[in-house]
Amino acid sequence: MTIPSFKQMMNEVVAAGSCCECGSCVLVCPHNVIEYVEGKPKQTAKADASFDHCGISSGIGCDVCAQVCPRLSPREFELHPVAVSGKRSPAVFDGGFGPYRDIFAARAVDPRILEVCQDGGVVTAMLVYGLAQGIFDSAVVSAADPARPCSPKPSYATSEEEAIAAAGSWYTYCPNDLALAEAVDKGAEKVAFVGVPCQVTPLVKAQRFDASLLEGGRKKPKHLERQNRSLKEPTACVALRIGLLCSEVFDFDGLMKGKIGRELGIPLHELRKFNVKGEILVYHGEGELTRIPLKEAQEHARPECIHCGDFSAELADVSCGGVGASDWTITIARTERGKTLLDEMKGRGLLDTRPIEEFENSMKVLLRLARRQHQRVPAAPGGVAVCPPYLAPLGRQGQR
Repeated sequence: MTIPSFKQMMNEVVAAGSCCECGSCVLVCPHNVIEYVEGKPKQTAKADASFDHCGISSGIGCDVCAQVCPRLSPREFELHPVAVSGKRSPAVFDGGFGPYRDIFAARAVDPRILEVCQDGGVVTAMLVYGLAQGIFDSAVVSAADPARPCSPKPSYATSEEEAIAAAGSWYTYCPNDLALAEAVDKGAEKVAFVGVPCQVTPLVKAQRFDASLLEGGRKKPKHLERQNRSLKEPTACVALRIGLLCSEVFDFDGLMKGKIGRELGIPLHELRKFNVKGEILVYHGEGELTRIPLKEAQEHARPECIHCGDFSAELADVSCGGVGASDWTITIARTERGKTLLDEMKGRGLLDTRPIEEFENSMKVLLRLARRQHQRVPAAPGGVAVCPPYLAPLGRQGQR
């Protein structure tokens, strides 16, 4: 089996313009060849070498970085349990938004969360409950950067207060995966990871990659051990993957600084909340609301996002988003551990829930956006089309 290479990643992803900027390749690099520079991996080990040169890769062999890249094979839709094993659990439904065990609308009951949450606060409620019960010892999230309003930074939370402070979204990209380095440094063993689909996919790729493929026959045991540890260690501590529904995020300079800051004259430090509900809702000042047509905002959408085929975080344990709903979170339990956590929280009265059938519009939007994203991924370099092998009947009626 031929595995993706560093050279391939740098040419077919970074240079080709599809790099999502998750930083996972930098996170797992065993030999400090690449660094995260201006949102992209950059070869910094040898200044006079070409951008796609890795001396370790061309020498003893490595390419650990390329194994976690969400834009290289296997792609997100090739990593579902059914795609890997050819078998499906009777407890799992098939749908146009990926495998799932349950789907419903929910919102937190904790007033601390409701005061600051994006929609229903389910993600924050899961973090708070998990930290309080010892299910998690920490969480990787994106949190407000005091030095740069409306532009969050990767953060490592260890308390309920820190989890609550990270609530909300600014729809600008934040490389959450990089915060796993701090989790490793601090000896974390049970991390709740929160991220958009292209940040969840690298976790699954690292966890499932067969490390024996790194051998190559030319490495000393210490080199192989170093590469294997660097690949596996950052994700071995992840106890739960929480995925955020995402079709695209916006360029900070274009939308936030340009459209909102300069054109509309709204100081970014006055923004209290930012949401997308068929239009852009900008909450600022003392209760003021400014609306921006979605079409205008999409002029500032990151072009890298069109290379993502996963709207609903299909590889997460739990997927969440306020799609088509206000003040409620559409919550998708995908795995047994995700469903178990949500069932516990419902049993303890920590979530208000409503059947998904009461959110007909949300389901329509979810299915439409998931299908559109499955189909929109451009051809990869070399002209090979990238498309999910499934476009199944949608909704529970599509159970197989």
